Amino acid sequence: MEYNGSYQSDKRHTENGRGENAFAAIVIIIVLILLALLIVGLFWPSLLGGSSADLAVITPTPSVSAAPTPEETAGQDAQLPASPTPTPAVDENDRVMPELDGTKPNVPGIVENPIPDIYDAVSPGVVGVINYTKATSPSGKEYFEIYGSGTGFAVSSEGYILTNAHVVEGADKVTVKVDGEDEERDAVIIGSDNETDIAVLKVEGATLHPLMLGDSNSVRVGEYVLAIGNPLSTDELANTLTFGIISATSREITIDSYTNTYLQTDAAINFGNSGGPLINMDGLVIGINSAKTITAGYDELGNAVSAEGIGFALPINQVKKIMEILITEGKIERPGIGITVTTITEDIAAENDVPVGAYVESVVIGQPSDIAGLLAGDIIVEANGKTIKTQDDLVSVIKSCLVGDELKIKVYRDGEYLDLTIIIGNKTDMNFDDIVGGVTPTPVPSLIPVP
Repeated sequence: MEYNGSYQSDKRHTENGRGENAFAAIVIIIVLILLALLIVGLFWPSLLGGSSADLAVITPTPSVSAAPTPEETAGQDAQLPASPTPTPAVDENDRVMPELDGTKPNVPGIVENPIPDIYDAVSPGVVGVINYTKATSPSGKEYFEIYGSGTGFAVSSEGYILTNAHVVEGADKVTVKVDGEDEERDAVIIGSDNETDIAVLKVEGATLHPLMLGDSNSVRVGEYVLAIGNPLSTDELANTLTFGIISATSREITIDSYTNTYLQTDAAINFGNSGGPLINMDGLVIGINSAKTITAGYDELGNAVSAEGIGFALPINQVKKIMEILITEGKIERPGIGITVTTITEDIAAENDVPVGAYVESVVIGQPSDIAGLLAGDIIVEANGKTIKTQDDLVSVIKSCLVGDELKIKVYRDGEYLDLTIIIGNKTDMNFDDIVGGVTPTPVPSLIPVP
């Protein structure tokens, strides 16, 4: 019994030792796993990236400078050109679509992180775009000062560069800063289209690195993308790279009264990035970075709630079409008749004893509608045989026409219906900032557009 007792006691000690050793081993294994996860977390690339949203076009940042002092002027005048050199004129006889000779970056097959290789291949093709405006010193001498700046990228070794129209809007002079060069180069605005926010520039004598354009129609939500640009419009931040994903592929967004379809991305883009390329993991341009949401909504106190990671890029397939027309024609012709309209709903119609249709708010003097005799206050009820019930109905009919076509409309005016014929004009040539109204009768108060 003693033997057995002694044996039993030793066995229990042995079992206890084994249990303790097993427990210690488990603890060690758990610690090792946690350490491994921590190391992986440190070195593995991070994949994480109200009611109305305020969209901001990524405009060039204006340079605001105080008027120079007499001391400054004295030193400045010696450097100021007496007659500023304007942006060179475009040779209209030389409008030929260039060969888009960008090459696809040589990115290794499946690698752990291809982004550095893509950046090295693409960034030399990205340029800074500087918008200059004329200014006058206190002594009366004219000179150029920077109004703002943005980003662009080369699409052809012949000197063609793509950017946003708002980057060069109102410029008296445009220059570009090419990668590897210390001095800015004068650029010619080949063509600009405010509606799609696309502009084509050209520089002479520069060694450009054209980028290859991809297929934005094949882009899928969740794809990784890169944005390259000059945020905050400073040389110190030139060719900044940001990383993100495609958040949506077909966002209908209205900016400055123009509605376009955009790619949405959470890659960080900021003021100064306008006109820069949005790049896929093959190193191909799939969009032009153009706008971002800066306000997501408002809290209960009316304070703006900022938004992050909501940027928009024009799809490159859309850009290609506009670019070709701008290079070969210099401008985009879009059908227009020179009016602003709103919808007469059934409720408004019943209240005022008028038909539903497109209510003419204003008529641009000297444009097709004014020439045809259309007046502010008229209600368009039919266009080219189609019943018009909303302003969108009218816009749809006009968009189906070509510049120079006839638009036959039926309007309601002072209790009578009239037939008018309007010759479709080029909307691009119409300045809606001019005095509007034509012969403007006093509109029915309740027909004035209600927000």
